[in-house]
Amino acid sequence: MRPASLLRTTTFRLALSYLGIFTVSAIALLALVSWSTSMFIEWQVQETVEAEATGLSEVYHSRELGGLAEIIGSRMRQDVEGRNTYLLMGHSGHILAGNIKSWPAEVSSQVGWVRFRLLQLGSVGPGVEVLAQVYELADGYRLLVGRSLADAKRVKSAINRALGWGLALTILLGVVGGYFTSRHLLQRVEEMSRTARRIFGGDMSQRMQLSGTDDEFDSLADSFNEMMDELERLLEGIRTVSDNIAHDLRTPLNRLRSRIDLVLLGAPDCEGYRRTLEETLADADHLLATFNAILTISHAEAAARLDRFEVIDPATLAGDVAELYEPLAEEKGLQLHCRADGGLTLKVDRHLLFQALANLVDNAVKYTPAGGEVSVTVEGGPSSVAVSVADSGPGIPEESREAVLERFVRLDATRSTPGNGLGLSLVQAVARLHSARLSLEDNQPGLVVRLEFPVTDRQA
Repeated sequence: MRPASLLRTTTFRLALSYLGIFTVSAIALLALVSWSTSMFIEWQVQETVEAEATGLSEVYHSRELGGLAEIIGSRMRQDVEGRNTYLLMGHSGHILAGNIKSWPAEVSSQVGWVRFRLLQLGSVGPGVEVLAQVYELADGYRLLVGRSLADAKRVKSAINRALGWGLALTILLGVVGGYFTSRHLLQRVEEMSRTARRIFGGDMSQRMQLSGTDDEFDSLADSFNEMMDELERLLEGIRTVSDNIAHDLRTPLNRLRSRIDLVLLGAPDCEGYRRTLEETLADADHLLATFNAILTISHAEAAARLDRFEVIDPATLAGDVAELYEPLAEEKGLQLHCRADGGLTLKVDRHLLFQALANLVDNAVKYTPAGGEVSVTVEGGPSSVAVSVADSGPGIPEESREAVLERFVRLDATRSTPGNGLGLSLVQAVARLHSARLSLEDNQPGLVVRLEFPVTDRQA
C-alpha cells in the first residue's frame, strides 16, 4: 500500500482536520497555561519584593537612615547571586546605600511599583529586567527595592519549551496515529472493493468478511451480504423460471400446434373447427394465466408496487374472498367458513393480497374432497395480524413444504389437477413484499397456510 495513495484517503484527511482543530485548541490552552504561569511567577516575585521593602521600611522607622543603610549593606552581602536590587538616595541625589550607581532613568519620580531594565547591576549581567517598589521617605529620601526577573524568565522559558515539545509530540503522534488508522481502514475498504470486483466478475458466492467488532464496517458488510443473498436468490429464481418456462410451456404449445395441424390435415368440418378453436382458446387462456402469474410474482419480488399500499380491513378482504369461492365450494359439497376479528387494519397492496388469499382458497377448495371443510381466519395479536386458510384435504408432506413454494413445482399427487405450480410462489412473493412470515402447517388432516403480518408504522 503506497503512502502517497494513503495520504489522499478521506480517513487521513479527516484525521488531519481533527488534528488541526485539536492543535488550535491545544495552542490556545498552552498559551493560557503559559500566561497563567508567568503571572504566578511575577506575583511571587512581587510578594518577595513587597516583603523585603516592608522589612526595610520598618528598619527605617526604628533605626532611621543609618540603621537602614547598614541593613541594606548587610543584605547586599548576603545576596551572593545578585538577585535583589537596593538603592537609598538622598534628596540631593547622592547615594547613601545600594548596588546600582544611579537612579534608573525609566523610574524618574514615580512612587510604588515600577519596572525597568538594569543596564549596570553588580553581580547580574546588563539588560536584566527588574521589578521594584519605590518608597518616599522623610526629608526627600527615596528607597528602591527590587528583584531581578531573570529567574522568572528562565522558568517561563523552560515551561514554554516543555509545552512546545509536548505540542510537537502531540502533533507527531496525531499524524502517525492518523496514518496507521487510515491504513487500517483503507485495508478494510480495499478488501470490500476486491470482494465487490470478484462479484462483478461473476462470482456471486463472494461475501464481505466480518471482523467481529460490530462496527460500522461490519454493519455495512452485513447489509451488503443480505443484499447479495437476496440478489443471488432472485437471479437463481430467474434462471429457474427460464428453465421452467421452457419446459412447462413447451408441452401446451406443442399440443396446441399438433391439434391445429390435425384439423388442417383432415377433411373440412365446421363442428371440428369449432371444437378445435375452443380447445385452443382454453390452452391460450391457460398460457396467458401462467404468464400473468409470472409477471405478478416478478412485480411483487421487485417491490415495484410499494406506492400502491393502502390501509385496509383484513376481515373485509377475507370475507370478499370467501364470498367469491362460496359457490364453487357448495358445488363440490364443501363447507366454507370465514372467521375474522374486527377492528384490525393493515397497510398492504390490496390487489396482491387479495390474489394471494384467493390462490390459497382456490387450492384448498380444489384439493379438499367432498364433505370436507375450508376455513379462512383473520386473527389479531399484540404485534401482528395473522391471515390463514385451512382445509381438510390431503395436505403437503413436511419434507415437501419448502419445495412447493418454488415456481412451477407440483407434487406428483396433484399433476392430474389443473394448475401451473405458481399459486404458492405468488403467496411467497406477496409475503416477502409485506415482510410477512409464511408458514405451512399440518391441520390433521389437511393443511394450514398462515400469513403473519407484523404491525409496524409502515403497515398499521
